[in-house]
Amino acid sequence: MRTLDIVRFPARTLPRLLVASACRAPDEVFLRFVDPAAPEAPPRPYTFSAFADGVGRAAAFLRAAGLGPGTRLLLLADNSPEWQMLALAAQALRAEPAALFASLAAEPAQGIARRVAPRVAFVSSAAQWAKLAPVAAELAAAGLAAVVAAAPLDPATVPSGVRAVPLRDVTGVGAPGLHLEQLAALADAAGEEDPFLLLFTSGTTGRPKGVRLAQRAIVHAIDGGNSAVGTTESDLGLHFLPFGHVAGHDQFALALAQGHGLVMVARRKDLERGLALGPTYVFSVPLVYDRIRAAVEARLAALSPPLRALARAALASAARVRVDRRAGLLDRTLKGVADRLVGRAVRARLGGRIRGLFAGGAPASPGLFRFFEALGVPLVELYGMSETAGLISSNLFAGPRRAGAAGLLTPDHEVRFADDGELLVRGPLLLSGYLEPEDEAGAFTADGFFRTGDLGRIDGEGFLHVEGRKKHLMVLSTGKKLSPEPIEQAIAAAPPFQGAVLLGEGRPFVSAVVFVAAEELARLAAAGKDAAAELLPRARAALGAFSDFEKPKRLLVVPGAPQDHPSLVTPTLKVKRDALVAWLGAAVAELYGGGAGRAEA
Repeated sequence: MRTLDIVRFPARTLPRLLVASACRAPDEVFLRFVDPAAPEAPPRPYTFSAFADGVGRAAAFLRAAGLGPGTRLLLLADNSPEWQMLALAAQALRAEPAALFASLAAEPAQGIARRVAPRVAFVSSAAQWAKLAPVAAELAAAGLAAVVAAAPLDPATVPSGVRAVPLRDVTGVGAPGLHLEQLAALADAAGEEDPFLLLFTSGTTGRPKGVRLAQRAIVHAIDGGNSAVGTTESDLGLHFLPFGHVAGHDQFALALAQGHGLVMVARRKDLERGLALGPTYVFSVPLVYDRIRAAVEARLAALSPPLRALARAALASAARVRVDRRAGLLDRTLKGVADRLVGRAVRARLGGRIRGLFAGGAPASPGLFRFFEALGVPLVELYGMSETAGLISSNLFAGPRRAGAAGLLTPDHEVRFADDGELLVRGPLLLSGYLEPEDEAGAFTADGFFRTGDLGRIDGEGFLHVEGRKKHLMVLSTGKKLSPEPIEQAIAAAPPFQGAVLLGEGRPFVSAVVFVAAEELARLAAAGKDAAAELLPRARAALGAFSDFEKPKRLLVVPGAPQDHPSLVTPTLKVKRDALVAWLGAAVAELYGGGAGRAEA
């Protein structure tokens, strides 16, 4: 079976890879930080040498604060260079950094902080500290010695015996620190089984699990990415995936190891500032690319009918040439029209130098893949999860890519499928274990294979296809079974839908909750049209490749996109099905009970 080619890095921990890059290219710019606190200022540059110096200063402080093997650093902060300086310093000290999503609400943040019991905490603002302050005394009793803060904290909220230290006194240029040689000695003492990171799963069902990853896991992950994504030292990546997400670390670690630059953006609202700096690639969840595609669709809809028809025909021809490898004269001619009418504008919006787009964290729809590939912009999908350090398989930048496929498997995983189709993996990318041993119950087979929870298959070319979550497998009262995710993706990829969630467990037919922009719903209302009745045929039309029993017979329409309803999504923007059903309440029963507020096919 064909697998990813592997190009291994000689150093096998991130602290050693940092030292190697700082020695090899000390004056090359590693990070350009788009600082949300300085919206008018140019990005802050950090060379590899300057970044390593910051890690050395952080290591000196953390060591003096008592951080070392068996202790933890809690990070509840927006992305920044200092976030990684502190995390890498903790890793060099063989301590365990624990990453929380900065978007977490106070209650879940407090619950995780109690479980982590940190020696040192880092917060990026007083608002972040306000989430933890109510349990600060508990944390102090459990060993918290210092809080590093990027903004001043109210002294009354900091317990006695806990130091509140300004970030500038820890990583700033004037702070005392370790020289590169001293940092290298620390790095050499850290081994492959020492901690890389403690991450927390998104928690779509139940309590988030604490996933403990070793250095060997992240380095094996970037070994695989090294060849799959095709980046080199001359690349400049746009980085904005949060450090609470393993994919944000995969991109950062690969750039650190390869020695290429990153434009670091802390807030999604600053993406345009980052793109203006001309990155050569972007790594994102598909949602960002869907928005770009939706903006293009909106512009096309505003064209005159003849020009709109020409543009859409040209895009279809470009997809046939570049994706389906057809070579008819008309299609090749119209491909050039698509490049001029659409491709130039898309490339300009992406900064003008883009070589490829990489997608992870959620599946990319086949329609999204065909759109960008039609314009000559490779869309490279990767697949993994927190427990596998973010990598199980990947499509190739300089090689075959398949719409709807998760790519070729890394040879660092042994792979097999359970009788019910669940993907099982074993190998060096796997987690060291969970924070609480009880979370490991049922996570592994008797011979050590990790149960991914994903249903999948491998095709004749060696490409992995992920066909839904095992726990989401839907069984209708008719006995028919279906995986909702591919159906939801197909609906969400069709205008004007911005998301979809299938319903129907134990029911005689499938219904769908669809998310639609409020502006579109207002337009339908102004025209005197019922939104559910108008949109149901469009949802079903997007499902031409599916069986009739898999297509929704009724719709429930929710204004806005899923991310416009924070209580319904995880920090990685996955819809919480149980929370959605509870929020909709009686409206779900109404879908199956008859009456107003629904449309039926």
